[in-house]
Amino acid sequence: MGQRIVMHFDNIAIYGELNDTETAQEFANHLPATIHVSGTGIDFCGQMPFSLPYKPEQVHHGWTNGDINYNPDGGWFAILFDDEENSQRYGDQVVMGCVEGSLEILHKLSRSYNVEIERA
Repeated sequence: MGQRIVMHFDNIAIYGELNDTETAQEFANHLPATIHVSGTGIDFCGQMPFSLPYKPEQVHHGWTNGDINYNPDGGWFAILFDDEENSQRYGDQVVMGCVEGSLEILHKLSRSYNVEIERA
Protein backbone atom coordinates (compact mmCIF):
# COMPACT_ATOMS: atom_id res chain seq x y z
CA MET A 1 0.00 0.00 0.00
CA GLY A 2 0.96 3.63 -0.12
CA GLN A 3 -0.08 6.90 1.49
CA ARG A 4 -1.90 6.82 4.84
CA ILE A 5 -4.85 9.24 5.16
CA VAL A 6 -7.29 10.39 7.82
CA MET A 7 -10.92 11.24 7.09
CA HIS A 8 -12.61 13.52 9.64
CA PHE A 9 -16.35 13.03 10.15
CA ASP A 10 -16.79 15.99 12.52
CA ASN A 11 -14.82 14.86 15.61
CA ILE A 12 -14.49 11.20 14.50
CA ALA A 13 -11.29 10.24 12.67
CA ILE A 14 -11.30 7.29 10.27
CA TYR A 15 -7.91 6.18 8.98
CA GLY A 16 -7.23 4.61 5.63
CA GLU A 17 -4.41 3.69 3.35
CA LEU A 18 -4.27 4.52 -0.34
CA ASN A 19 -2.87 2.03 -2.82
CA ASP A 20 -0.07 2.82 -5.25
CA THR A 21 -2.20 3.34 -8.37
CA GLU A 22 -1.97 6.55 -10.38
CA THR A 23 -5.57 7.29 -9.30
CA ALA A 24 -4.77 7.08 -5.60
CA GLN A 25 -1.51 9.00 -5.96
CA GLU A 26 -3.28 11.84 -7.74
CA PHE A 27 -5.99 11.81 -5.06
CA ALA A 28 -3.25 12.20 -2.42
CA ASN A 29 -1.81 15.12 -4.40
CA HIS A 30 -5.14 16.96 -3.95
CA LEU A 31 -5.10 16.59 -0.16
CA PRO A 32 -6.15 18.20 2.05
CA ALA A 33 -9.64 18.19 0.55
CA THR A 34 -13.19 18.46 1.80
CA ILE A 35 -15.86 16.28 0.21
CA HIS A 36 -19.53 16.50 1.13
CA VAL A 37 -20.80 12.91 1.59
CA SER A 38 -24.13 11.38 2.49
CA GLY A 39 -24.66 8.07 4.24
CA THR A 40 -26.77 5.39 2.59
CA GLY A 41 -26.36 2.60 5.15
CA ILE A 42 -23.76 0.83 3.02
CA ASP A 43 -21.46 3.72 2.15
CA PHE A 44 -20.68 7.39 2.39
CA CYS A 45 -20.61 8.88 -1.07
CA GLY A 46 -20.13 12.36 -2.49
CA GLN A 47 -19.25 14.31 -5.60
CA MET A 48 -15.53 15.03 -5.79
CA PRO A 49 -14.40 18.61 -6.46
CA PHE A 50 -11.81 17.31 -8.95
CA SER A 51 -11.44 14.42 -11.40
CA LEU A 52 -8.78 11.73 -11.28
CA PRO A 53 -6.90 9.73 -13.91
CA TYR A 54 -7.52 5.99 -14.13
CA LYS A 55 -6.77 3.08 -16.41
CA PRO A 56 -9.71 1.26 -18.02
CA GLU A 57 -8.52 -2.06 -16.57
CA GLN A 58 -8.94 -0.63 -13.05
CA VAL A 59 -12.70 -0.16 -13.51
CA HIS A 60 -14.78 -3.08 -12.24
CA HIS A 61 -18.04 -4.12 -10.58
CA GLY A 62 -18.42 -4.53 -6.82
CA TRP A 63 -16.32 -3.80 -3.78
CA THR A 64 -14.87 -5.27 -0.64
CA ASN A 65 -16.24 -3.79 2.58
CA GLY A 66 -13.78 -1.13 3.64
CA ASP A 67 -12.82 -0.01 0.13
CA ILE A 68 -12.22 3.66 -0.62
CA ASN A 69 -13.35 4.04 -4.23
CA TYR A 70 -13.54 6.50 -7.07
CA ASN A 71 -16.37 6.35 -9.61
CA PRO A 72 -14.96 7.91 -12.79
CA ASP A 73 -18.27 8.09 -14.65
CA GLY A 74 -19.88 10.37 -12.08
CA GLY A 75 -16.81 11.70 -10.30
CA TRP A 76 -17.87 10.18 -6.98
CA PHE A 77 -15.82 9.43 -3.89
CA ALA A 78 -17.07 6.55 -1.75
CA ILE A 79 -16.19 4.84 1.51
CA LEU A 80 -17.90 1.45 1.26
CA PHE A 81 -18.54 -0.42 4.49
CA ASP A 82 -21.39 -2.89 3.89
CA ASP A 83 -23.28 -5.05 1.34
CA GLU A 84 -20.17 -6.51 -0.26
CA GLU A 85 -22.14 -9.69 -1.04
CA ASN A 86 -24.54 -7.73 -3.30
CA SER A 87 -22.08 -5.21 -4.69
CA GLN A 88 -21.49 -6.86 -8.06
CA ARG A 89 -24.54 -5.05 -9.42
CA TYR A 90 -22.69 -1.72 -9.03
CA GLY A 91 -20.22 -0.92 -11.77
CA ASP A 92 -17.74 1.85 -12.45
CA GLN A 93 -15.65 1.18 -9.34
CA VAL A 94 -11.96 2.07 -9.05
CA VAL A 95 -10.34 1.10 -5.75
CA MET A 96 -8.03 3.77 -4.34
CA GLY A 97 -7.43 2.20 -0.94
CA CYS A 98 -9.10 0.83 2.16
CA VAL A 99 -10.21 1.82 5.63
CA GLU A 100 -7.93 0.69 8.46
CA GLY A 101 -9.42 -1.23 11.35
CA SER A 102 -13.03 -1.87 12.25
CA LEU A 103 -15.84 -0.59 10.06
CA GLU A 104 -18.26 -0.55 13.00
CA ILE A 105 -17.97 3.20 13.59
CA LEU A 106 -19.10 3.87 10.01
CA HIS A 107 -22.30 1.90 10.69
CA LYS A 108 -23.06 4.27 13.57
CA LEU A 109 -22.74 7.42 11.46
CA SER A 110 -25.94 8.21 9.62
CA ARG A 111 -26.13 11.64 8.08
CA SER A 112 -24.36 13.98 5.71
CA TYR A 113 -20.89 15.27 6.51
CA ASN A 114 -18.30 17.58 5.07
CA VAL A 115 -15.49 15.06 5.38
CA GLU A 116 -12.07 16.62 5.67
CA ILE A 117 -9.45 14.30 4.21
CA GLU A 118 -5.75 14.78 4.76
CA ARG A 119 -2.50 12.88 4.79
CA ALA A 120 -1.95 11.13 8.12
